[in-house]
Amino acid sequence: MKNLQKLKPIALFLVASLFLASCSSDNNEDIAIPDDPEAEFDGELSVFDTGEDNRNVVINGANLSNNLASVKVAFRSSENSMRRLYVTQNVANSGEVPFEFAVSGITVDDKKDGSLDLTSANRNAFEFEIPFPAPTSADANIVYTLWATTGRGDFRDISKRNAIGETALGTITINGSGSNGNGMNAFSAKLLAAPLGNGTSNTFISLFNGEIYKISDGEEFAALWDFGYFFGNSNRASLASASNYPSDIVNIPTISGVAQTDLNNCFFAKSTLTTTDFDNVSSSADLNSIVTPTAERVTQLEVGDIIEFEDQYGNKGLLNITAIVDGFGNDGSIEFDIKVQN
Repeated sequence: MKNLQKLKPIALFLVASLFLASCSSDNNEDIAIPDDPEAEFDGELSVFDTGEDNRNVVINGANLSNNLASVKVAFRSSENSMRRLYVTQNVANSGEVPFEFAVSGITVDDKKDGSLDLTSANRNAFEFEIPFPAPTSADANIVYTLWATTGRGDFRDISKRNAIGETALGTITINGSGSNGNGMNAFSAKLLAAPLGNGTSNTFISLFNGEIYKISDGEEFAALWDFGYFFGNSNRASLASASNYPSDIVNIPTISGVAQTDLNNCFFAKSTLTTTDFDNVSSSADLNSIVTPTAERVTQLEVGDIIEFEDQYGNKGLLNITAIVDGFGNDGSIEFDIKVQN
């Protein structure tokens, strides 16, 4: 097993071909492939469009030192230029989230959506050495998923602008000793503001990470938006998918610069369930009985309403409306708790 501290740093985005490095103004100098034929790795992942690759790597976390797995990650695309590398992390089946290089001494250049920016030297082939954290004793495993795109992709849709093929990805599974999670995410007391015409209100939410976004945050975050809040004279407190958000209130494509076809769908229906029923949902399996709704808006919401939903990616869930402040712009808002499959 290799000691990562002994590797000579070479800029992350300089590899033009296998084990070739050159000088650059990029400051990504902390993740490297060494020019050393005797270098050893805990795993080697390769995703090629020409075959003869190794797309699934399994590592025993008990054999690792410093709780890190050193993995050589190689991608090749003879047909398309690779511009971004997407990496997600799923800890103990708790749901996929963007992988952040939160390892001491590691810094990388990335896009606002969390993907890694590939410079022109890496467009057709690259090899990186990436240190992946291993599970702690309480985690069953961590699964990392990696794919390359020709432009802005989608953390929840590997086929979007995939540079190698619609299903082309690599997985790195690092096993630990614990048990898996319940396959469900829970977000508490999320507040969305009524929209402002300039798009600067915190109006949209992502079911992927529970984060709230401004419409003016722009195209880098568009793939993460699932639904937003608005308030109408007749429909009052309402929710709508990003794709079906009322353009007479705020025109999302115009403000965000995102094409209508790139905005997510999300489907809603008011439920007969109670807040007690909501509180009793404890796992992904408890949400399987939800019938896929057909409407992309739900209106005239009141505190205590339970809303069933299904996102564009097939994840089902419930919203529990906990507070509403009637009003437009900065004067209005809604709060809710969420339980959603991951």
